Amino acid sequence: MKRNVQNATRVTLERVQQSYAELLKSTTFSLHDLFSHEGLQLNAYCKTFHPHPQSDELKKIAQVFGEQYDIWLENAKYYITCALFLYPTAHFSRILSMTKNLAIGYYLNDTMGREIFGNLTPYQQQQAKNIIRRMSTIGENLELPMKVQPVELANAEMLTEIRKNSPKAWFSEFLKFYSYYIGITHKDCNAAALGHIPTVNEYIDMRYHTSGMPHIVLLIEYSDGQFLDWNWLKRVKLSQTMERLHWVTAIFGSLTNDLFSFEKEVIDEGSDSNLLMAIALNEPELTLQEIILKAAEIVRGVLIEYVALVEEVRQQCNELPQSKMLDTLYVHMAGLERCIQASWMWQVYTQRYKHAASIWAETQLASLAARSV
Repeated sequence: MKRNVQNATRVTLERVQQSYAELLKSTTFSLHDLFSHEGLQLNAYCKTFHPHPQSDELKKIAQVFGEQYDIWLENAKYYITCALFLYPTAHFSRILSMTKNLAIGYYLNDTMGREIFGNLTPYQQQQAKNIIRRMSTIGENLELPMKVQPVELANAEMLTEIRKNSPKAWFSEFLKFYSYYIGITHKDCNAAALGHIPTVNEYIDMRYHTSGMPHIVLLIEYSDGQFLDWNWLKRVKLSQTMERLHWVTAIFGSLTNDLFSFEKEVIDEGSDSNLLMAIALNEPELTLQEIILKAAEIVRGVLIEYVALVEEVRQQCNELPQSKMLDTLYVHMAGLERCIQASWMWQVYTQRYKHAASIWAETQLASLAARSV
């Protein structure tokens, strides 16, 4: 069975890579046009967006932190800006902790992530497994065994800061999502390693967690110290809608990233852990252009649902009496909006996905979009 999966993924990957090389000669897609719809044009929706005003200072501190624990990679200057986009209104001390969180996440991703893991030597894979096992099972007391790697010390420091500045119930939920992300993401997530070809829906469910977006969305509350009262949300019959809105916000960031990073992950690294490859493996009769359009349709559907859910919450809020919990919810809704904006703006801005030649207008090195941010 495993050999059959390996053969199927190899054949499909080669076909996609060959089709990509041909498509690159003649076609450029605008991810903006593919994702946007009548109810939400991304560039217009993001006009009010701005990164954190203390970005330069935070970048310097983040680099010192990374170098202290030997987790600062050469391309770190490109990915560390993600936190500065995601939480532009965060208190300085809080965004510093969140910047450390993303620095750790991207270090793990770029040294033992789902598209990297299969290319490691057996010894490196075993070392990575040991690190990830310890990091993904750390308890709320945040105690570490005697012999650990520097990245584990960095992780404990970051988590200690976050625990100190958050309610116990919120931190427990955050640590649960974060630990699961660490455990599920930093291993070989290709179909052959899974032992089967996941359906597109199964892949999307997996990608929700491998992206790290669930705990990224939770950090919206942490960023300004205003935490949702879920008991109140249940009483006013908003908890299920808000849970779905959190999922939609997270999956938008997850799946847009699969298109932005398609060339990096699938073409350069040969990984099939990507939405486009999930579609290709399940529908081998489709051309690459058809696969791209189908993937974009999925993302566009997420945006359509996001708009509908936001409107639903706003309508229900208009019928509620003024309260502190309602004020907190309004602040949180603004944070979710910034998260959607940041998911788009940062991926356009960062050099992480840029290629000298790209099928995406937004990731071409000479892209007007890149120069204008």
